Amino acid sequence: MISKLIASAREYLPTFNEERLTSAFDFARKAHSGQLRKNGAEYIIHPVKAAEILTTLQVDEDSLIACLLHDVPEDTEHTIEEIEGLFGENVAFLVNGITKLSKVHYRDMMEARQIESLKKLFIHCAEDPRVILIKLADRMHNMSTIDALPPEKRNRIAKETLEIYVPIANMLGIWELKNSLEDFCFKVLEPKQYAKIDALVLQSEIEQSMLVKRSISAAEELLAKAKVSFLRVEGRRKNHYGIYKKMKISRSSFHDIYDLVGLRIILDDVSTCYQILGILHQNFLPKLGRLKDYIALPKSNGYQSLHTTVFGIDGKITEFQIRTEDMHIENEYGIAAHYFYREAQKTKQKNIKKKLSKKYQWVKQILDLQRDVKSNKRFMRNLKLDIFKDRIFVFTPNGDVIDLPQGAIVIDFAYHIHSDVGMLAEFANINGQKKSLFSKLHNGDVIHVKISESAEGPQIKWLNAVQTNLARTRIREFLREKDKHELLVAGEDLFDSQLKYYDIQGSKALTKDQKMMLLEHFEVEDWENFLVAVGHGEIDIPSIVFALFADRYNTNRSRGENRSPGDDELALCIHVQDRVGLLGDIGNLVAELDINMLEMHTFPVEHSGEHKIKICIRFSDLAQYIKLLRSLNCMPEVIAVNRLETLEEVQTF
Repeated sequence: MISKLIASAREYLPTFNEERLTSAFDFARKAHSGQLRKNGAEYIIHPVKAAEILTTLQVDEDSLIACLLHDVPEDTEHTIEEIEGLFGENVAFLVNGITKLSKVHYRDMMEARQIESLKKLFIHCAEDPRVILIKLADRMHNMSTIDALPPEKRNRIAKETLEIYVPIANMLGIWELKNSLEDFCFKVLEPKQYAKIDALVLQSEIEQSMLVKRSISAAEELLAKAKVSFLRVEGRRKNHYGIYKKMKISRSSFHDIYDLVGLRIILDDVSTCYQILGILHQNFLPKLGRLKDYIALPKSNGYQSLHTTVFGIDGKITEFQIRTEDMHIENEYGIAAHYFYREAQKTKQKNIKKKLSKKYQWVKQILDLQRDVKSNKRFMRNLKLDIFKDRIFVFTPNGDVIDLPQGAIVIDFAYHIHSDVGMLAEFANINGQKKSLFSKLHNGDVIHVKISESAEGPQIKWLNAVQTNLARTRIREFLREKDKHELLVAGEDLFDSQLKYYDIQGSKALTKDQKMMLLEHFEVEDWENFLVAVGHGEIDIPSIVFALFADRYNTNRSRGENRSPGDDELALCIHVQDRVGLLGDIGNLVAELDINMLEMHTFPVEHSGEHKIKICIRFSDLAQYIKLLRSLNCMPEVIAVNRLETLEEVQTF
């Protein structure tokens, strides 16, 4: 059963101890004896297959052994101490990092168990990043056999994988694993869309393969003619989920996306990368705005390459990636390339440690988050929005690169520089232009924050605007020091002023049941302390809104209201000051949020220049609906947005 694993390990581990691996396999097989997977297979097959996945990352011997043993303490009577006695301290540490917390202790709190186990994983990962590689291999094999699980559990695991483990694989730069995980999740969560794209890929495969071969030949001839040394030119294939995402973002058809030719040129040295870029641009017309230099400015996960898009043979749009062999290994294997890649790397230990620290500095951010955020729900929310969000690069006036989540504003940048800069910030110069502290930052911006001793300092409204946990924590620390009565007033004012944007008319409009639900949801003893918690930012407005809407939404669903097969429908009344093009803008806004608009009707308000617009929408995600309400209320022409609650209201509007 482990002959393939041994053969794969022997290829890159010349001093590999086959007897030790076999001993670990025998121990795991006996421990799992009689246990079966949901698909009926012997349980031992799972750790073996996960270990085989790890050999593609060329991990060390201890990692392979730990992978074979990773489910033993959780699912059998054998302990971590036994594993340490038989296979050593390092293996025991790795296994302990993967093992979930006791089911007995969390018997009635499975969600809490999952989150606490995830936190434990990150703590171990901070000491030894091999832990996360084993977990990714474990998740990869679980996703490949997920069809054996019931639909509800299947969807939960796929969603967790897409939200947590895919971003981790991306941050580690392990592209092959990331792409495979994405496709498994896509197949579970969007089976119809996956099947549609899969069928289109199969139909286009022969034609696409021929196009890629011709493009490779053309590129090789061009480089040979210019007498430029290169190692190879190879084709790149987009994964199904990548095609689907690009179609959604660019609103393009499958053939517009899939017909793009993707080529990669691998060579020996950095200077030749730029030479080849020049040759390509001399011979093919480059597409405007599609040149990206990730060699001079690597991505946050360490990815390096030159990217350019040109009109290639027969005018086909062709995407080139140009990189050295070292960059290619690092890009393909990610963290594994430095931590494990061959004995020859031992001569470069200093360089490896420097690059390695960049590769998983996000782990430190997560540990900071764990210390600052006690609530499990808020920890998961901040993890997804702050750590795992797409990243942007901005610059200080001195040219230092600052890595921030997409959507970050000047205040996030200021606190990243120093707490005092955030505290005393007044405004900023972005690319030489004066901007407010709430201005959104973009890739490549150069920011200079202007500070003043007379600045007002952090305010409660900052909490709803910032994107980073660091800024949120520092603002809360400042606000906590304020007088309790002042916080109570600030919390009530914020509550009432912000909730109107979401079709909720302040705290006085809430029922007793809604208030009790909020107190229970946020674990606060009374309404006064709830408002104080809002006042110093411990409870934020988006979390309140989501809890209120989820409560109303689930109540309506249980009654069968506004329900259609697979999706939810409702009607909104939008009261507006009329202007040319407003209907089109509202339609575009709904489409951008991926919400289906079923109807739109307009009714003039007599002698006022105002209109009431009724739209009927269908959505599949509650967050979409909340974002739509917020976006509509941010439009300057919108006076009010109200939901039409009853069938009578909808029909007689």
